[in-house]
Amino acid sequence: MPAPRVSVIIVSYNSEDFIGKCISSVIKNLPSGGEVIVIDNFSSDSTVAELEQFGSNIKLIKSSENLGFSKACNKAAKEARGEYLFILNPDTEIDTPVLGELISFYESTQNAGIVGPRLIMADGEVQQSVKKLPTIWGAFKEYILGVKNAYSQYIPSGDEPTEVEMVYGAAMLIKRDLFQELGGFNEKFFLYYEDVDLCKRARAIGKKIYYYPQVSLKHLVGGTKSGNKYEKNLESSKRYHGIFKFLILQSIFRLHRFVP
Repeated sequence: MPAPRVSVIIVSYNSEDFIGKCISSVIKNLPSGGEVIVIDNFSSDSTVAELEQFGSNIKLIKSSENLGFSKACNKAAKEARGEYLFILNPDTEIDTPVLGELISFYESTQNAGIVGPRLIMADGEVQQSVKKLPTIWGAFKEYILGVKNAYSQYIPSGDEPTEVEMVYGAAMLIKRDLFQELGGFNEKFFLYYEDVDLCKRARAIGKKIYYYPQVSLKHLVGGTKSGNKYEKNLESSKRYHGIFKFLILQSIFRLHRFVP
């Protein structure tokens, strides 16, 4: 059996409210020969029952524990046979056959490493899904000097593909060989910052990150149920920056409150 063109990888966790719509939309718009791999992180709701209804249309991996996003995604990627991996959040929907266009752009673009589509939120607004790689200097420029988009997320201007420093992991296309070369997601991140880290490492070996606004996906921002997301974000930030830089960043954020 020939290898599929693309493997869509979805990590689910207590996603009963939206996982059915997500999987249905992916299957409907999957390129010929593509595969869908879903790894469930030991959901306590009816997520697994929802997934089992799709039968052989998906490859379902049931974890006996909550592995976190990075580790679960890496485990699913080891089962993937596609030339490309499309990492996708379970609170998304694909309305049109966008994967073929993303792959065509990837193949025609020299040194492309990771490509992220435009994300549309439930209210119809475009999600700010691009950031500069986070640094102390970037935070200081934005929150103290007033330089926009130096640290926080933003939407690139225009409707053409734009090289950026990172795209969110809610939807990202990467060649499977490159993902393997990079060692997958860094498993020290349980949730959050794994996409920042992956983009950083891809750029370090000369690969480019692109935001591709010609195609769009629906994204129910914050739809996944992951406990205290604020605390998880802080913990991942500490791991990414190290405690000293983390404390400096927190000081900048606090100082920003007093900057006119």
